[in-house]
Amino acid sequence: MKNAFLGAVGALALSLAGCASTPSARPQALLKCDYQALKKNAPAGGPALTSVAYGSVRDIPADAVLMSDRALYHSVIVQHLSTTATAGGTVQVTARLANCTGAPMDVRARVAFLDGNMAPVEGVSAWRPVFLPAGGMAVYQESSLSQRAAHYYIELAPN
Repeated sequence: MKNAFLGAVGALALSLAGCASTPSARPQALLKCDYQALKKNAPAGGPALTSVAYGSVRDIPADAVLMSDRALYHSVIVQHLSTTATAGGTVQVTARLANCTGAPMDVRARVAFLDGNMAPVEGVSAWRPVFLPAGGMAVYQESSLSQRAAHYYIELAPN
């Protein structure tokens, strides 16, 4: 009985091993909006042609996964994030995601590729479904179309 219990605990620990923090893991971020900053910076005289929301959205880290949902942020961990140069001179981004819950989940992902100055080099990719088994992992991969891609951010959202 004791050995069966220890075996079950060991299996659970191995299935959730991807949820442990590793020094090589890159950041994941939760989108946060500050409506007080938006109100403070809003023009009093009417509509404007330029952005007035400076400081109202926390900067999005480059080369990271951005999650718009707090529950998702506490359920999924980016276990590995990398880029590879393709033979055509473009960039392929790969994110290995770990489901840290005991239930399977469907999420969706898309990527924005940016140049060295953080400006978009192409349109944001289409949303693609990613299935994460309970306590398991899945891989999201996407390639840029532009050879000018130097940075990226991946958006992850509930399906």
